[in-house]
Amino acid sequence: MHFPRLLAVLLCFVSILSLAACGGSGDPTADSSTADSNVTSSEPEPVDPYANCVINPLTGEKKLDPEFEGCRPIAFSINNIYSAQAVQSGLDKADVVFESEVEGGITRLLALFTDPSDVGKIGTIRSLRVPFAEMARGMNAILYFHGMDNTYCRPLLPSLGLSYTQIDDSKYGFREKNGHSYEHTLYTDGERVMKLTEAKKFDTSGGKVWLNFAETEEKTAAGETAAKKVTVKFNGASTTHFFLDEETGKYARANKNGDIFKTYHTGKEEQFTNVFVLKTSIYNYPDGKHRAIDLSSGDGWYISAGGMTEIKWKKGKASENFKFTAADGSELTVNQGNSYVCIMNNTGALTVE
Repeated sequence: MHFPRLLAVLLCFVSILSLAACGGSGDPTADSSTADSNVTSSEPEPVDPYANCVINPLTGEKKLDPEFEGCRPIAFSINNIYSAQAVQSGLDKADVVFESEVEGGITRLLALFTDPSDVGKIGTIRSLRVPFAEMARGMNAILYFHGMDNTYCRPLLPSLGLSYTQIDDSKYGFREKNGHSYEHTLYTDGERVMKLTEAKKFDTSGGKVWLNFAETEEKTAAGETAAKKVTVKFNGASTTHFFLDEETGKYARANKNGDIFKTYHTGKEEQFTNVFVLKTSIYNYPDGKHRAIDLSSGDGWYISAGGMTEIKWKKGKASENFKFTAADGSELTVNQGNSYVCIMNNTGALTVE
């Protein structure tokens, strides 16, 4: 089992504790009169809280507990119907979030975490659809959900080569009253997820680097087109806004009314360094209800640090991951940090200000 014990999450902070205990000069021969002088002692050297950490393959940041190095991400199908968005939890700690259409004009989310152990509560967990299963497969993720589309997803799922299972409310998930109907109340948490992954004996090795991240932490604008406010209109029923937070340099996610999302259980804002908007064809399956998404290739935009540039993307087979290039086909370098990916129908609309 590649996942650590929960206590190992503290490993990245051991250096802080040890150095904090080493105050003073430590020189027993120092002149005692110095203590009575007006000389001000120098400030201690700053401590890097991530000194013992490794690079997270989904963010490019050197902030990952080394116990999770090389681990596959954990993915969750997350409810995003407008009426239940206010009770979403855990997305503020996601490394990558995908959003796209399902039936009825609503969208659903696929949230991925390289280290789910300290996420806290995650949810609400909802049913799975084919395109999200294919996205998870391309990321080589371990996939958790509650229910699925029986017409198209259930017969396809066993052939995708995924590690997956359902979360219910008997052991590894729980229902929590949140003012919404029963189907919008299922959560899990980091501790339960770790236990479930171990119980299912999933192979946790095989994490993939999915983007070409910049070598430095310094953020640079994605392009010359200003993008401090981003609006992605998926269709008449679903719109997602992103507002650049000048202080953090990240984009705060907001609902169709412009209200910024905050994690239900902690009140922390959801913010993302990189925003991708990918155009493609989204259409009904023969049942006239469920939505199919063309994940072969297309055009799109990369947005970060207040700027935007046109890009091209491709995926192809379910087992293949997304690849992004600049509009001219050259390699695209993106800022270190978490990402939000909007997969939008060609009939949708993107506006930036």
